[in-house]
Amino acid sequence: MLPSPTIRIVVCGNADGGDDGVALSAAATLLPTLSARIGATLEVRRRPELRVEDLVDLRSDERCLIIDAVSGVDPGEIVVVPLEDLTARPEFLPRSSHELPIELVLALAGIIREQPIEGVFVGLGGHRFGYGTPISRAVRAAMPAFRNAIADQLTRLTGAGTTKDSRGCVVDPPEPARV
Repeated sequence: MLPSPTIRIVVCGNADGGDDGVALSAAATLLPTLSARIGATLEVRRRPELRVEDLVDLRSDERCLIIDAVSGVDPGEIVVVPLEDLTARPEFLPRSSHELPIELVLALAGIIREQPIEGVFVGLGGHRFGYGTPISRAVRAAMPAFRNAIADQLTRLTGAGTTKDSRGCVVDPPEPARV
């Protein structure tokens, strides 16, 4: 059983779809660098698209971090929005909301579980989304800031302090000195 509270990360995208795979790339390079304290609280789901099924079974003490590429903002722009603010149609379009718009997925999951989904959406504006295209220059350049935004939200959601080692890996903060 996972420790409580758990953070469910839903990593959306398609690695073969150019900038649509940015969340997969960010998660693959960020998650191994997280501290043991943060890592122990995570459940990671990789999905080509966000679905109601990914959210309805969240326990009442669990929160969710959804990461995805987005369109409707400048390429390389980072979008960080609390999930409760996504009840109306957002200014951007998550690329992996093919089945239903994100606001409907969140609303339906909240109705089914009789409780709103608590958490955050972190997206990165993309430019090229075609099958077989490489990640665009703007997205590659923004990848470190995207990873940092994801790590910051994980730190906030878990309540853990952030300390980085010489390699840039997020580590547990030192224990306070005992007197």
